[in-house]
Amino acid sequence: MTGRDISAEALCDLLQGIGKDTQVMVCAHTRPDGDAVGSVLALTLALQARDINAVSVLADNGSVPEPYLWMAGAHNYKRPDQMAGQIADYFIALDTPDIGRLSEACDLLRAAKQTIIIDHHPPLQENYADLRYVRPDAAANGQMIWDLLGKMGWDRTADIATACYVATASDTGSFQFSNTTQQVFAATSEMIAAGAEPAHIAKQMYGQKPLAALQLEGRILSRAKLLNGGAVVHSYLSDADLQELNLPIDWTENLINLIRYVRDTDVALFITESSKGPRLSLRSDGKFDVSAVARQFGGGGHKAAAGITWKDKSATREQILDDLLAVLPTRDASRDEESQTWDSDWKIVEG
Repeated sequence: MTGRDISAEALCDLLQGIGKDTQVMVCAHTRPDGDAVGSVLALTLALQARDINAVSVLADNGSVPEPYLWMAGAHNYKRPDQMAGQIADYFIALDTPDIGRLSEACDLLRAAKQTIIIDHHPPLQENYADLRYVRPDAAANGQMIWDLLGKMGWDRTADIATACYVATASDTGSFQFSNTTQQVFAATSEMIAAGAEPAHIAKQMYGQKPLAALQLEGRILSRAKLLNGGAVVHSYLSDADLQELNLPIDWTENLINLIRYVRDTDVALFITESSKGPRLSLRSDGKFDVSAVARQFGGGGHKAAAGITWKDKSATREQILDDLLAVLPTRDASRDEESQTWDSDWKIVEG
């Protein structure tokens, strides 16, 4: 499927032309983070307020991550298997440049009469929808939805403001990342004026963790190692950790942020090992383009934040590192004693 790119004005005209009782499915990527959940809920609530039959749809047959269940509309999400056989008038994909990350919801997208992408990631070559609106300068999809609703003059309620604030706070690292701009603060100021409560939101997002989640964070930190002469910091998570701690995957979002601030490193690399195959997260301060590395391995993202779903689902962490370290920054080709964590056979050396 090859669609075309449209402007914000054209998208606004389209959204304003959607009639009452029209069925609209709003979906984001699998394993949704704060931006995915927040932006989907915000747009769904805004459409429903206009008597449009809009429904928030998960990309897979799982559940909404527990940290976001407190948000208005979160309990109304539908799984793809609950929507099977239904043909939407519009399927709107948010925060998802790669169709593969729509997972089980792909069938719903393919069956829809018209499909639309609204995304803040740099566009991939493939446009899998009929229409695509992309704004790479936006820090989050939630910021984009907020701005679009404002352009159209639609009511931006406290619940919508809260959802957009959660989305924006999530993708800016609580306003600590390099994508935190004047425009971000201007938008979030409007959200606060509309009813979003920063202290309450911060408590719900970061201050309500089960003890097992903190114990998992301790494991991640204890495994952190410096590689490539100290230019790269790396840690990992496995399914076994979650099983041992009896912790759902809901609490694994943004674990890479635990290590990304290690002094004098250029790139943070986090590997999640699971039965579905390895998933990688890469972060930098923006000086090194991790999205360029991610694209080499079938992933994508932003200059300072990118991800890869490793194609070889049976690959070991050692094999992945062997491939990745060759294209990541290095300061000392011989790897000094402090950063030496692998022997000549690329096996873990403890200590």
